Amino acid sequence: MKRSQNGRGHSSKGSPVTVIAFCFLILLLFQSAVPLLGSNTMILGPRQNVVVMAQQQVSQLLSQDAQNYTIKQFDIPTSGSGPNAIVSAPNNTFWFVEFHAGKIGEFLASNNSFREFRVPENGSNPTSLAIDHDGKVWFSDQNSSGSIWELNPIGGSFTRYKTKTPNSTPLFILIDNRNNVWFTELTGNNLGELTYPGYTQSEFPIPTSGGGPAELALQSNSSTIWLTETYSGKIAKFDMNSHAFVEYSPSISLLSPVGIVLDKTGNVWVSEHGGSSITELIPSNSTFRKYPTSVPSASGAYSNSAPATLAIDALGRLLFVEHFLNKVGRLDPNTGNIDEFPIPGFGAYSVLSALDSSGNFWFTQYYANRIGMISSNTTSPLDVLGRSISSLTVQAGQTTTAQFSVQDRLSTPIRVQLNATSSFTPTGQTSIQQVSFNETALNLNPGQTAWVTATITPQSSLPSGLYAVGIVAYYGNFSSVGIVFVPVQGTFSVIDFLSANFTVVMIIVAIFLGVYLLIRTQRSKKSLGVAKVRAFSGSLTKTAIMTILGLITFSLLESIFQNLSSMVYESKLRVAEAKCPGLNPGPPGRPDIYLILIDVASVGIVAIFAYFTLKDVIREHRKRAGSVGGQEPSGETEK
Repeated sequence: MKRSQNGRGHSSKGSPVTVIAFCFLILLLFQSAVPLLGSNTMILGPRQNVVVMAQQQVSQLLSQDAQNYTIKQFDIPTSGSGPNAIVSAPNNTFWFVEFHAGKIGEFLASNNSFREFRVPENGSNPTSLAIDHDGKVWFSDQNSSGSIWELNPIGGSFTRYKTKTPNSTPLFILIDNRNNVWFTELTGNNLGELTYPGYTQSEFPIPTSGGGPAELALQSNSSTIWLTETYSGKIAKFDMNSHAFVEYSPSISLLSPVGIVLDKTGNVWVSEHGGSSITELIPSNSTFRKYPTSVPSASGAYSNSAPATLAIDALGRLLFVEHFLNKVGRLDPNTGNIDEFPIPGFGAYSVLSALDSSGNFWFTQYYANRIGMISSNTTSPLDVLGRSISSLTVQAGQTTTAQFSVQDRLSTPIRVQLNATSSFTPTGQTSIQQVSFNETALNLNPGQTAWVTATITPQSSLPSGLYAVGIVAYYGNFSSVGIVFVPVQGTFSVIDFLSANFTVVMIIVAIFLGVYLLIRTQRSKKSLGVAKVRAFSGSLTKTAIMTILGLITFSLLESIFQNLSSMVYESKLRVAEAKCPGLNPGPPGRPDIYLILIDVASVGIVAIFAYFTLKDVIREHRKRAGSVGGQEPSGETEK
C-alpha cells in the first residue's frame, strides 16, 4: 500500500499537465460552440418564413396593384429548346440560341413572330452569341469538339471555325470595334480571336491554370477586354495590342464570377453565380465592393441566389436574372437599392441577356422555354434605402447600428416582412447574431415610410475589409434590398487563431506533453526506485494521456467534420453549376493536402497514445491480479 500511496503522491505532481490538458479541453468545447452561435441555421421564427412566402406563386400576391408590373413572355415554337442567351439587333429584332434544339432563333418584337435556323451539325449546343458590324450572327457551340459559327441571316448560310484546342467548351462571344471575333474557352482556359476579315484564329492562354474564362466586356475607347475567371474567382484584363494579361485577385472571395460589364466611369461589375452578390471592382485602386441580393430560405435546396449575366442601362442600373430565386434583379449603385421582380413560370437563366433601344431588359427562361422582357420603367411596390452606419469603423466582434427606410409605393395598405442579407458570408445567408432588426414586419399605408434600426455585429473572426449589410423587404413575391457598407477592422484573437488552427495546436500540445512526460520519467529514475517511478508514471500517464487522447479525438472529429462539410458544400455548388447550361462544373476539386496530412498526423498520434495507454492498462491489470494472489511483483526485479 505504501508503494501505491507514493504513486498517488507523486502523481499529484503531474497536476500541471492535467490542468493544461483540461484548459485545452475547455477551449475546444468553447471553440466548438462558437460556430453554432453564429450558424446560419439560427434564423428562426417569422424571419425564416419570410423567404418561403417570397417563393409563392405570383397569383398569391396581396394586392392587385402589385400584379400590374410588366413582365412579358413569349413561347418559343420548338418545345424543350433550352433558350440560353439573347442579344438585341436593330429594328427591334432579337437573336437567341436554342441549346438543346441545336438552333439559332430570331424574334421580331414588332409582330411577335419567330424564325429558326438549324445548325448543320448533329449534337450542336449553341451557347452564346453576338452580332457583328455586318449584321452576321456569331455563336459558340459546346459540342464535343468545340466550335465558333458564323450565320448569315441573308440566305441562312453557316460557316464553322473549330477551336484550336479540342474540347475547349467555348462560351462567350464579343465583337470588337475592328469586327474581330473574340471568344472564351471555358475548359480550354484560353481567350480566342478570329481576326477580321480572313478570320485567322489565335489563342491566348489565361495566366492562371484552370481559371475558366467565362464572359467578356469591351472597355470603351481603349484596347482592353475584361473577363471573368469563374473557376479561379479572379477578374482579368487583356490588351488586344500587346496580348498581355493583368489579373485582379480580390481581397474578398468571388464565387464563380460570370457576368461582367463596365460603367461609364470605367468601374467593372461582375455577378457571382456561385454566390449572391453583384460585385464592383474599382481598377484605379484595386478595391472591391459587394452588393448582396436577397437569398433563398435557409432550409431550401440552394443557399445562394446565383445571379447570372449582367446588363447595364443608360441610367447606370445593373440588371440580371437570379437563377435560383427566379427573379429579375435591378441594382441602382446611386442608391444602393436592389429591386427584385418575380418571373412568371420557372427556370429563368441567361448566359447572355440584352437591352433594347428603349432600355427594356430581355432574358431567356431555359426550363420554361420562353423569352422574357421587363420594361425599363417598371417600379417595385417597395422602396428600401439604407443610411450610413453609426460609426466610421467597426471592430470585428463589436456592435453598431444602421438605419433603413421602407416605403409603400402602392395605393393600398400592405404588410411587409423583413430579413437580412450581407457579405459577411459567401452566400449572403446571415444569422440574427450578425444582423437583427427592431422590427420583423411592418404595416404600411399608401405612401407611408417607416424606419427600421439594424443591429450589426460582424463576427470576431472577420478579417479587415469593406462589407455590405442589407435589409430585405418582402411583399408577396416582390423583394427590395437596401444596402449600407460597413468598414470592419479585424482584430487578432488568440481564441480565433486557436480555433482556425486547432488540430495543429493539439498535435503540438500532445508532442509537448509527451516530451514532458518522458523528461519527468527520466529524471524520476535518478531519484526514485524503478517501482516507484512506474507507479508514478503509470498514474500520471493514465491521467494526462487519456485527457490528450480525448482532446485529439475531438479535434480529429472536428477536422473531419469540417472537411466533409466543405466537400458537401463544394459538391452542391458544382451540381448547381452543372445545371446551368453553358457553365460546366469545372475541373475536379483538388484535395487539400495540408488538411489530409494534418488528419493523418492526428490519427497517428491518437494510435500511438492509444497503444501505450492500452499497454499501461494491461500491465496495471496484471499487477493487480498478482497482488490479489499474494504475489505482488517487485519493481526492482520486474523486467
